[in-house]
Amino acid sequence: MTHRLPEQVVNLVEWMTGAPRALEALSLLRAVLGLVSVSIYMAQYRDRALLFGPDGVYGTTGIRDSAASIGTWSLYGVSEDPWFFEILFHAGLFIAVLVMLGVGDRALLAVHWILIWSLYMADPGLMDGGDALAATATCFLLLTRCYSAFTVRRIRPQSNGALANVCNNTGLLLLATQVVIVYLMAGLYKVQGQLWQDGTALYYILNVPEFFLPGITPLVVQSDWVLVIGAYTTVLASVFFPVLVLFRAGRPFAVAMMLTFHLAIAVLMGLTSFALVMAAYDLLFVNHHVVRLHRRLALVRRHLSGRRKETFDEGTDEVTGALASEYSRGDGLASRAVRERAVRGGPAGRVGEHHQGAGRHRRGDDAPA
Repeated sequence: MTHRLPEQVVNLVEWMTGAPRALEALSLLRAVLGLVSVSIYMAQYRDRALLFGPDGVYGTTGIRDSAASIGTWSLYGVSEDPWFFEILFHAGLFIAVLVMLGVGDRALLAVHWILIWSLYMADPGLMDGGDALAATATCFLLLTRCYSAFTVRRIRPQSNGALANVCNNTGLLLLATQVVIVYLMAGLYKVQGQLWQDGTALYYILNVPEFFLPGITPLVVQSDWVLVIGAYTTVLASVFFPVLVLFRAGRPFAVAMMLTFHLAIAVLMGLTSFALVMAAYDLLFVNHHVVRLHRRLALVRRHLSGRRKETFDEGTDEVTGALASEYSRGDGLASRAVRERAVRGGPAGRVGEHHQGAGRHRRGDDAPA
């Protein structure tokens, strides 16, 4: 007696093994993580020795002890040599730029994760939610083909084997599951808060000195209805996001709500890195929109490359034409000179002068005569 697998199981197996999913969205997430890492390095660049150096706030011993106390590690606690610190910091910055540009492969992405995690653990006080998510996302991206788009290098075609497809799609599912859990837990946590129930939570959040934006925050906090609607919308969007993304028709609506929410966080609270990382996470659910964005960027890039090539060709044609004209002019002058000398010198002179003129013309073919 033959037992058939349930249709849902068959569809899941086909989805996992049939093709790599959401390559453009995964590549965009990788580029955003690289951008956020570069911004962290550059924001702390001037004070890098104070914040992460062997003679800084924590010092090498403090970094080592702090990391060990939470069961982790940091390369910044390995050596007290200032040169080691400088090389490590600048290597991390350089590799973060390569990750952002899509240069290298997943081996380089693994090195980037080691270096950026070491930086986080060298001064945990500088971390926010975006940094923690970025570190976790980088681990999951190691399973995926996240260098398939949004890269400055030429993309090489890759074979889609069943094992490679399963690895890519497993990484995608892990990333999607993570962001769903983050939103669900954040929403349920807010529901239990009295300030969120009253609709006054945003008023107190925006009046925190670290989140106060002169010129904009006062205008927002004066509108009671905006704060109340914003608070309730935030809670509802976080709680219902996991439900909406289960249905294809609900995904664009859910993603649009969260993108608006993260844009407000970036502008009003200054949590730019967190907002960028979460926005890139959200776009995993609407890969077809990311595909359109990538195609438009590719068209713009191709158009710009075509204009540069056209300009180069026009310049080359002008130079070639000028040189050809100059050589033609030189050939005419040389031929006329040979004829004049041949007339003056007789038959013997004509043969000798002809060979000398031809020799001078051959020797001078790299410059106008």
